[in-house]
Amino acid sequence: MNHTKTLFFSLFILLFTFTLSQSASAQERAQLGIKGGVNFATFNDANDAQYRPGFVFGTFLDLPVENSPLSLQPELLFAQYGSNIEDSDAYFEVDYIQIPVLLKFDFAAESNTTPNVYFGPYLSFTTSSEVKNENFAINFEDETEPTDFGAIVGIGFDTENAQIGFRYTAGITNIEDSSFESDAKNGAFSVTVGLKF
Repeated sequence: MNHTKTLFFSLFILLFTFTLSQSASAQERAQLGIKGGVNFATFNDANDAQYRPGFVFGTFLDLPVENSPLSLQPELLFAQYGSNIEDSDAYFEVDYIQIPVLLKFDFAAESNTTPNVYFGPYLSFTTSSEVKNENFAINFEDETEPTDFGAIVGIGFDTENAQIGFRYTAGITNIEDSSFESDAKNGAFSVTVGLKF
C-alpha cells in the first residue's frame, strides 16, 4: 500500500472511530434512514470512457454532533459504477458495496429545509465486474481490484424526515489490478433521495 492509500485509509479509520464515539452522545437524536438514486459514472484517467447511468441504494445513519452545526453520516450502499465505451455498444459495469463516512455542515435556515455540504472518504468492495453489450457478458472480476478507496463531496437539503443529495465520487485507486497499465479510476455524479425514521 503506497503512502496515499495509507494516509487515506488512516483518515477513514479516524472518521469511523469518531462516528462511533459520537453515537452515544447523540443517540437520542440519531436517525436511521434509507436512500436511493442514480449514478452517472465513468472511468477517470482512461481513454474512450463515457458516462453511463447506474443505481445506488442503501442505508445511512444521521448522527448530529451536540451543540454544533456538524453531523456524521456513515452509509452502507450498493453502487453501480462503470463506463460506456466510446464508439461501441459495449460497456463496463463494476458493482460495489460502498461504505462512505461523511462529515456534514448544516447552514442555518429559517425554513424547515436545512441546506448542507458534506465530504468524506469511502471504502468499497467489488461484488461484480463485467464487460457487456446486448449479446454477451464477459466476467472481468479477476482483472479488477477487490477494493476501491476514494472521496465524496456534495451538497444536500435535509428536512426532519427526508433528504436529497447531489454528490461527486472520486476514486484514488486504479480499478484494474497491477498486471494492467491502465490508470482508470472510478468517478461519478450522483443524485439521491433518502427517508429518515
